[in-house]
Amino acid sequence: MSALTEIYVDNVTRHLPEDSRPDIAAEITATIDDMVDARLSEDAAASPDHTAAVEREVLEELGDPAALSREYSNSPQHLIGPNSYPLYIWALRWVLPIVGLLTVLTNVVTTIALSPEAQIGEIIGKSVGNTVIALLTTFAAITIIIALGDHGLDGGAAAAMRRRQPGTWTVDDLDRRDSRGRQIRAEAGLGLVFIITLATIPFIPTSLFYVGHLNNGETFINPDLGVGWLVGYWAVLALMAAVEIIKFTTASAKPAVALIGGIVDVAMAVFLTIALLTQPVLHPELTNTGNADFQQIITVIAIWFITVWDQVSTWRIHRRNRR
Repeated sequence: MSALTEIYVDNVTRHLPEDSRPDIAAEITATIDDMVDARLSEDAAASPDHTAAVEREVLEELGDPAALSREYSNSPQHLIGPNSYPLYIWALRWVLPIVGLLTVLTNVVTTIALSPEAQIGEIIGKSVGNTVIALLTTFAAITIIIALGDHGLDGGAAAAMRRRQPGTWTVDDLDRRDSRGRQIRAEAGLGLVFIITLATIPFIPTSLFYVGHLNNGETFINPDLGVGWLVGYWAVLALMAAVEIIKFTTASAKPAVALIGGIVDVAMAVFLTIALLTQPVLHPELTNTGNADFQQIITVIAIWFITVWDQVSTWRIHRRNRR
């Protein structure tokens, strides 16, 4: 498969669901090769320039990759366009579970802190109600942000659509940017935003989340926590950010980079586990003394759940991209 055919096939499959891309890519490639070979068979001494011209002719006969992808998908246009759909699904799979878990954890800790004799029904009721609101809000925010980017802040998509009028498409209109590389950059960018958010946690006042009355608006972190723990926390986050920066600049997720990222994630989980189980990390006035151990155990379980889930998701994506 020539580079031009590879670019054309990439332009078609980037509009399709990820699970169906390998099979359809193989089918389109075989079709192009057969069409080129059939036309070259009439010229036994075809030159490289003639072969390239025939390939270009075949691709233009197949037409606009976006139109061809619609024939394979047989689906109408949606709010989230095909270029942004993989990123949209990735963001939902990544962000929603984390938001839900953190919301539940926050509500459990807050309810126990406010009610020394909190009942299990009260904890479940508040957690479920606030979690549903948080998930719906997050879902709406992700959808609106990606939809706006897809329809209005897409860096020239409107101009590209104007070029793709029926009967006017040519090979020169191919988007030669690697779709997988763009998706990796987008995921790395979101990862950096998440890491920066984690880095600011020691400075976030409780008043920002309407629980400032519990500790007079101080931070969520225990003010007596040693500086060494904070430095270690930021150091591990810096390593995590370095991995995301490598992914962003190279637009690739090589096995070595994915392995290093996994090791750093596990190192962060181990670091947080040790910190939580050896000393009070949260502000003392946010925790109920009688239930402090229970709160720490819930937090540790949440950390490892997110870590394991992240590793499984990362390696599943890596295996799929290798196909």
